Amino acid sequence: MKPAYSGLVVIDVDGVIYRDIFLRRIVQSKGLLSSLRILSLGVDYYLNRIPLDTLLADGYRLADAFEVRKAHKIAGRIKKVANINYTVDVLHDRGYFVSLISAGIPDFILTNLAAEIGADHSRGMNIEIKDGNFEVGTIRIISKVETVEQLLGEIGLSWNEVVSIGDDPNNIELLKRSGLGIGWNPVRSVREHSDVVIEGTDLSEILPYILPEESLPKGIRKERYFWKRELFRKGVHLLGCFFPFLARSNKTFAVSLLGAVMFLYIFSELLRSRGIPYPAVSRLTRMARRHTEHGGIITGPLLLGAGILITILLFEFPVYLPAILTVAVSDALSALVGRRFGTVHVFKLRNRTLEGSLAFFFSALGIMLSTTPVRVALPATVLATFLEMVSVHNIDNLLIPVGMAVFIKLMGGALF
Repeated sequence: MKPAYSGLVVIDVDGVIYRDIFLRRIVQSKGLLSSLRILSLGVDYYLNRIPLDTLLADGYRLADAFEVRKAHKIAGRIKKVANINYTVDVLHDRGYFVSLISAGIPDFILTNLAAEIGADHSRGMNIEIKDGNFEVGTIRIISKVETVEQLLGEIGLSWNEVVSIGDDPNNIELLKRSGLGIGWNPVRSVREHSDVVIEGTDLSEILPYILPEESLPKGIRKERYFWKRELFRKGVHLLGCFFPFLARSNKTFAVSLLGAVMFLYIFSELLRSRGIPYPAVSRLTRMARRHTEHGGIITGPLLLGAGILITILLFEFPVYLPAILTVAVSDALSALVGRRFGTVHVFKLRNRTLEGSLAFFFSALGIMLSTTPVRVALPATVLATFLEMVSVHNIDNLLIPVGMAVFIKLMGGALF
C-alpha cells in the first residue's frame, strides 16, 4: 500500500525554530546570578565539557518552581525564524508530515508551538507541574531517534524518507540516520554530519533541498537565496573602499579600526563555529556564508582585512589606493558577473570563468588608469587579473592588494 505521506520532516526547535534557547530565556528571567550560571553551563555543553543531560538537569534546577503561565509568555516572546507557517504549508501541500522534536523544551510548550505553526506532531521533555509551577525532579532526555522510529511506524515511512533539521550535537545521530540531514546554523560537529548546511533565519530556505525543482513554489529556488547571500557578501567587500581614504586622513585611526574589526571578527567566528553566537558579527557572517563553505570559520573577510591592513601599513596612499580599490571593487564585480553570466571556465578545476575575469580586468583597468600612469596601469591590471584567476580559497583577497602595491611601488608609478 502506498504511504499516505511523501516524507517526514523533523525540525528541532531551540536554535532552529526559536532563534534563542528556551531554557536560557526562562533562567535569565530569574536574575543576574542565574543568567551567569546558565551561560556557563551552555558554554560547557557546546565545548563538549558536559553532556546534554547534565546541561538540562542543572539548568532546569535553576528554573525550579517557575510559573507555567510565565513560561508560556516567555516562549511567545522568543524571536522565531521567518516564514515558518509558509514553509509548513508548502510541505503539507506536497504531502509531507511535519514534526517538532526537542530534548530541552517542555512538551506543553511544543504543543502550543505546533498548533501555532500547523505542525502535525510534537514531542518534548516531560516536566511535572504542581500548582501551576514547574516541579523539577529527575530529568530524562528523550531519544529523538527512538521518537522518529516510532513515528515512522505510525505513518508508514522509512528512514530514507526522513528529512531532519538541527543545530546542536544532540541531533547528530538523527541527522546521520535520516535520508537528508540539514544542519541549521550548526556547530562544527553537526556540520560534519550534515548533508546540507544552511546559515540563515528564513526557514523556507530548506524547501529547495527537500522538494524537486518542478514542485517548488514560484520564487523559491536555490538561486534566490544564493544571490541574496552573494549580493550581501559583495556589499561587505565594497566596504574596503572606505579604508584607503580614511587612512589618508588618519592612518593610525584607520589601522586601529581595521585591526579592532578583524579581532572582533576572529573572536566572533571562533565562538560561532562552536555554537556560541556573538551578536551582530555572527549574524552578518551567517548571512554571507555560502552553502559550499562547510569549514568552521569564513576566511574571506579576514583575508581581505589582512590584505588591506598590510598594504596600508607598508605603502603610501598613491600606492595603496589603486591596490585596495581593485580588490574591493573588481574582485566583487568579477564574482557577481562570473556567477550570473559565466559559461566559459578558464580553469576547469577552479571556480573561474572568462566572463568574470573580463569583468575584473576592465574594471581594474579603469581604476588603474584613474590612479596610475598608463605605463603602469596595463601591466598592473594584467598582474591583478592573473592573481584573481589562479587564487583559491579566497587567498586573492590577500594577494591582490599586496601584490599590486609591490608592483606599483617597483614601477614607481602613481598619479597622486
